[in-house]
Amino acid sequence: MCSGLAFSQVVPNPMFSSLRNIPIHSRLFRDLVLVILLTVALLILANWFLIGTLKREIAAGRIADASQLVRDEVKNLLFPVEQQLRIARDALIANRVSPTDRAKLNRQFLPILRHMDQIVGAAYADETGQEYFLLREPQGSYSVRERQAGSQGKMTWLALSEGEEQLLREGTSDYDPRHRLWYQGALQAQGDGVAWTAPYIFHSLQVPGITASLAWQAQEQTRVLAFDITLQRILEAIDRLPLGEAGRAFLFSADGGLFAPKKGEEAAPSTDRERFFSAQETFGGPLLIDTIAAWQKAGKPAGDLLSFVSEGQTWWGGFRPLSERAESAWIGVVIPQSETLGILAHRWHLLALNAVVILAFGIGLVAILMRKYGRQLRDLPKLSIDQQDYAKDLYDLIGSGESTHLEFKSTMRMNLHTQKPGKEIELAWLKGVAAFMNTEGGILLLGVSDDGTLLGLEADRFENEDRCRLHFKNLVHQHLGAEKSQYLHFELYELEGKQIGAVECERAPEPVFLRYKNEEYFLIRSGPSNIDLSLSRALSYIQRRF
Repeated sequence: MCSGLAFSQVVPNPMFSSLRNIPIHSRLFRDLVLVILLTVALLILANWFLIGTLKREIAAGRIADASQLVRDEVKNLLFPVEQQLRIARDALIANRVSPTDRAKLNRQFLPILRHMDQIVGAAYADETGQEYFLLREPQGSYSVRERQAGSQGKMTWLALSEGEEQLLREGTSDYDPRHRLWYQGALQAQGDGVAWTAPYIFHSLQVPGITASLAWQAQEQTRVLAFDITLQRILEAIDRLPLGEAGRAFLFSADGGLFAPKKGEEAAPSTDRERFFSAQETFGGPLLIDTIAAWQKAGKPAGDLLSFVSEGQTWWGGFRPLSERAESAWIGVVIPQSETLGILAHRWHLLALNAVVILAFGIGLVAILMRKYGRQLRDLPKLSIDQQDYAKDLYDLIGSGESTHLEFKSTMRMNLHTQKPGKEIELAWLKGVAAFMNTEGGILLLGVSDDGTLLGLEADRFENEDRCRLHFKNLVHQHLGAEKSQYLHFELYELEGKQIGAVECERAPEPVFLRYKNEEYFLIRSGPSNIDLSLSRALSYIQRRF
């Protein structure tokens, strides 16, 4: 067969053969020691010759950690909004609620706005322009706005107080929810994805914020649910972060607009939109304006450390997008160089001492691990197939022939002579698996004859790969025990158009018995054969081996 020609071309490399004679734990320990020694040498050289570069790298680490801390805090704030959005969507679908069912919507959304203070508004609209909008007013009261279908839909405003509605006014407006950023974003999102808008001015409160929205089809209509979150709420979370005495975190838009309320005021008046997004020193201070200017001049980098001067002092600045969309809001973090570099300049010798102590501790841990897991590590080259280049490994294995760590079986269940499934066929390869686990581990190849001919598993007539895997799993559970599955790794590979099964068997830490009917068998691997030990020999072997 052509497979025989391929196998005959496999020639062992003498250099690699000599390397395999060295136990892997010895080679691994040797390489780790070399890496540690090299690291120590580089650390000493860096402290001696490149102290300036080292300072910058440590500062970069601090600014990156601070930026990530801010981003994580904001994500923790916004993630529950996504969860609640999906929960509310599912409830609307289950109860067949439309944007005109005001009473039902009040009962559903009022508890959400009461208990999730980051959400200030909930909108529910459909493709006809109908919309229900519940708003938590700045003073803590609630109001509802309803819009009827059409391009110039009738608008109704109501106040809510203890479950009672009070009509405030009626009229028409050119406001159309279908033209809003959150509605368009939800339509563009794919599948079950939640769309987040870039910062914009809320139509209801006239303050900047972001909106999470979700679209779906119900009753042959497109419907969109959205929750509003003001940027002021996000800034309050950012301000609570521990960024050092002089460090500052802030939020800004992708075009460089700064979101920073005027110092000394809790919030800007609703009539003054520009008080939040500003390019003037009056709002946010010159430091933040200089920070954004340095970011824009550097090409709007994400994650890189920037050095700039503001108010006569040198600062480090770091920037990350608030979400995966770079055109959305950005997070900025600034830390004075004097705060980070001064500590490093005076205590570099302590850093070196700590590094030596940690390296010594690491060497001790490596030695302990090598001693404890040396046997398993020694077996690793015999027990694994490279998933990235499995064909080469399989050809090498088949070309080397059956051995202490390798066995071939033609089929998984089919007797090729009788052309019928046979229990003796299944027990034959299960014995090999048990023997491998009781000895040094190994690999069992299914679909390969004793002489190395590729047969494939077609003769077993499994309906699909899942059926084959399930059959393997059931046999292992039945005859070896479900707890032994953790030491077995079964994969199916295609080689020369034929399907080959490979069972990678680890060396088990406890005895493995093969159970069939009312009998138990204890097998070990000796060369290319499986040996069934008698009771006395099995007890002796178990005492020595385990």
